[in-house]
Amino acid sequence: MSGGDPEAAREQAAAWLMRFHEGPIALEEELELELWLEAHPANREALASIARAWRGAGEAAEVPELVAVRADALKALSQTDRRAPRGWRPELRHALGALAACLLLIVATFHFYPRGETYRTGIGERRVVLLDDGSRLSLDAASAVEVRYDGERRALRLLGGRARFEVAKDPRRPFTVTAGDRMVVATGTAFSVELFRAEVRVVLYQGSVAVLEDGPADQAPRHVLLQGDGRTPADRMLAPSTALIIPTGASAAARLEAVDTARSSAWEQGQLVFSDEPLGVAVERVNRYSGASLAIEDPVTAALPVSGTFNAGDTEAFVDGVVTLYGLRKLRRGETLILRAPER
Repeated sequence: MSGGDPEAAREQAAAWLMRFHEGPIALEEELELELWLEAHPANREALASIARAWRGAGEAAEVPELVAVRADALKALSQTDRRAPRGWRPELRHALGALAACLLLIVATFHFYPRGETYRTGIGERRVVLLDDGSRLSLDAASAVEVRYDGERRALRLLGGRARFEVAKDPRRPFTVTAGDRMVVATGTAFSVELFRAEVRVVLYQGSVAVLEDGPADQAPRHVLLQGDGRTPADRMLAPSTALIIPTGASAAARLEAVDTARSSAWEQGQLVFSDEPLGVAVERVNRYSGASLAIEDPVTAALPVSGTFNAGDTEAFVDGVVTLYGLRKLRRGETLILRAPER
């Protein structure tokens, strides 16, 4: 097995990983593995690569829509002669191919987003799209979603703004929504994803989702972690009527907030409802409905809490409200109206 054929090395590495999965290996097998690893550098590289993919499969095993695909590969392997990789029977090679396809599906779902059809809305415009699989996509104003469906996956990317997804059940085709470097994996559920400059927000209306973050291309995605102990996957605590707020900073942890789902989806009826929202977040939403752009330049003003209900597009009423509430100053710079803290 000295060789150097990368494909053969990956097949043998996959067989070794399956052997490890079955339980402790004998001394004779340990020696055989060591000889195989030393025989050619490609063998060690193949085992490391397959191990990373295997770990990714293990992490993704809790995601319902990936279970069936992974089960198919394992079932195919269970029907073959599970011996250490000495004799390569055709059916074993076929089964290992099924396993490799499963692992590649998981990795590709997380790291490959081919270009597809893009749905957009302009300032002040909202749109509802019925996708090919029966899923429903609702776009907020000034938003864009790229959609790519094929026989193995349903990959969507939120390019900007906000969108709500009502997902048609199809357990064999993962439904993923990427926003920045965060990904939501769902099946048969309803949720929204919103992309801001400083954070990503996921609101769960029904069902459950997994929320992951991309890392290096050769590593499996990791679960987004909650503030606090820094070890709890956020999606395990994300229940309906809850929002997950994920800062864009690489080291920042996510937090959960309870939400009124009727109020949080009021934008679909042309209203913007804020409940102790940071002023910076509220301004980004207001800007989707108005050609007169608002801006805040200092973080203290951006963090001021805002509550109230406004008609989408009525920027003047929003500005009057926050200026009166906090005594903010208004500065015109070209087409942009800047809100500043009062002078002291």
